[in-house]
Parts: sequence; C-alpha cells; structure tokens
Amino acid sequence: MSKKLFLKLAIFTVLALVLPFSAAKAFDVRSGDSVYIPKDQVITGNFYAAGSNLTIDGQVRGDVICAGENIVINGKVDGDVICAGQSLNINGEINGNVRVAGNNVSIDGTVVRNVNILSVTANISANSKIGRDILLAVDKSEFRGVVGGNIHGMANSLLIAGQVGENVDIKMGEYKDNKTGGLSIVPGAKVSGSVTYSSKKDADINKDGVSGQIIRQASEKPANNLLLAYALSQFYAIFSALLVGLVIVVLWRKTVLKITDRITTDHWASIGWGLILLFVVLIICVVLALVLALTVIGIPLALILAGLWLLANFVCKILTAIFIGRLIFKKLHQRESEKLLLEMTVGVVVCWLIFSIPVVGWIASLWAICMGFGASWLVFRKIEK
Repeated sequence: MSKKLFLKLAIFTVLALVLPFSAAKAFDVRSGDSVYIPKDQVITGNFYAAGSNLTIDGQVRGDVICAGENIVINGKVDGDVICAGQSLNINGEINGNVRVAGNNVSIDGTVVRNVNILSVTANISANSKIGRDILLAVDKSEFRGVVGGNIHGMANSLLIAGQVGENVDIKMGEYKDNKTGGLSIVPGAKVSGSVTYSSKKDADINKDGVSGQIIRQASEKPANNLLLAYALSQFYAIFSALLVGLVIVVLWRKTVLKITDRITTDHWASIGWGLILLFVVLIICVVLALVLALTVIGIPLALILAGLWLLANFVCKILTAIFIGRLIFKKLHQRESEKLLLEMTVGVVVCWLIFSIPVVGWIASLWAICMGFGASWLVFRKIEK
C-alpha cells in the first residue's frame, strides 16, 4: 500500500477519544493491503497497523492503534484499542478501553474498561459485556449487551435491550420528520439507575425495566447546540490530527526530523517555497479538475485530485505542529526531549487550538501549511539530487 493511501486511511476520524501517547519500549508496526495476526502469534508491546483489511486473531500485549477500511479484532488485547476505519468489528477480549471511530462499529466481545464510539451506526450485541461506561456519538445505535456503568452521549436513534448497571444519560437528536428515531427501552431491558434524556418527543420506555427515575429534559436552545457542535468539531479535529501525526512519526521518524530541522535552519526559505508550491499546485489541480470534470469518467479523478491537495495541506500542518512541539520542549529544557510522540502531541494540541481562533487561526493555518510544504520540498529536492 502506498504512503498516500496509508495516510488517507488514517484520517477516518474521529471519536470522543484521548490517545495515550506513552513511550513504549517495544512495538510492532505493519502496513499493507491486508494485515493478519494469526491465532498462535503473540505481539509484545504496542501494535501499530494500517491497511485495507486488518484482522487480529492472536494476542497483543499492549495497545492496538490502527487505521483501515475493514478492521476485525477476534483475539485478545491486553491494553487499549484505538482505531479508525470504515467498518470495525470487535469480537475478542479487550482488557483496556475501546476508542473507535468509523462508519459502522460492532462489538460482540468483552471490554474490561470503557467504550467510546463515534460512528454512523453502532451495534452492541447480546454477547457483549462492557465493564464500565459507554460514551456514544452516533446516528443510530442498538445496545443489547451488558454494561457495568453508564450509557451517555448523543444519538439520533438509540434502542436499549440489554442491562445497564448504572444510569442512562443521552441527548437525542431529531430526524426531519420527527417520527423516526428517538430513545427506546424495550421490555426485557434493565436499567439499574435513572434514565435522563433530552428530546422534542417522548421516549418509548418500558418503565418496569427502570429502577430509578425517568427524566425528560427540554431540548437545548439552538445557540447552545451550535456551541456544543463547534466544541465537538474542534475536539475531533485535534484527535484526527493526533492520529495522523502518530502514523507519520512512527513510520517516517527520520524524515519528520529532517523536515522539522529544515524549518529551523531555513525558516524563510520554507515559507517562500511553501507559498509558491501551495498556489502552483492549487492552480494545477483546479485546471485539471475543470478539464476532467467535463467528462463523466473524469469527475472521480477531479475529486481525487481535490482530496489529495487537501490531504497534503493537512499533513503539512501536522509537520509544522511537530516543529512547534520540538521548539517548545527545547525552550523549556534547553535541549531536545528525544520523545517525538510527546512533542508531536503537544505541538498538535497547541497549534489546533490556535487554528480554531477566528481570523488569527486562518492566518496561522496558512503559515503552517506553507512552512510544512516548503520544508518538505527542500528536503525531498535534496534527496533526489
């Protein structure tokens, strides 16, 4: 699998998640169209993987951090599962947390700690057992398993047919027809605590299955909803950048160091080349897109070009953020920290918070793109020579 496709897969973002960027002494990195860990294989340390199809039947004695189209985990993971993809199926035993983002998420196994899901659809089967809490940010979800803690988050449609050890606290969205979706707790389900939900319509709740109170709260005002949506979008943007930054640092550490070192030594040259390349490439992409869009066959190619241009800008911003992180640690400790993952994490969080500021953020974002673009050009041009 090409590096471009690898990075593209890594941008399936994102989820109410926090990445545990610990400096692991042992780790395994794999990529390809298909990545497979057989039943008899044991991986010591963290496992980083990306591919169109990823299947883990064996054991991982650490965290699993992955990106792909179809992800299936049937084996045992001693740490956390942090993955993003088109389709995610977790059928094995996870001794840590599960933090996933994708289009379709399915859990049919055991998770000892918490589950965080950001997806279009999420299905928690009757065979599943969650030790602590479930946090959802989904369109549609069905919960039929056992959770030891709470179910909370946001959904347009949520069906509960399993057992909840504590409370249900959910903010319900609304479908346009206001007839579909909503919260439903069916006969046979059991909630040991209270049920609190906000919605414009009454939930369909079997009261005999709820031990505590059933509280319906008024839907929040549009201004509050917009503020919440903006805050979540910024949080997910930071997570997406952290995930892609993780991939870049793990697989291309030496190249990242060369590019960020080049920013330090050739600051103004990087900005200058970045501005030139940014707009030259943009003009070329626009011209090609207009030409290709004249034909039915060319429309997908035009969309691919636009996507690649946006992807390049995104990666360049992350490279500049890594430079900022390295600079911060150098100023604080008067030396390099030699922990590039930690520097990347700090740099991304700082930069993306700045990027979220109106006007100032747009200027800073453009500066970061140009800096990363220009430094990358200077490094790769030297390599080719």
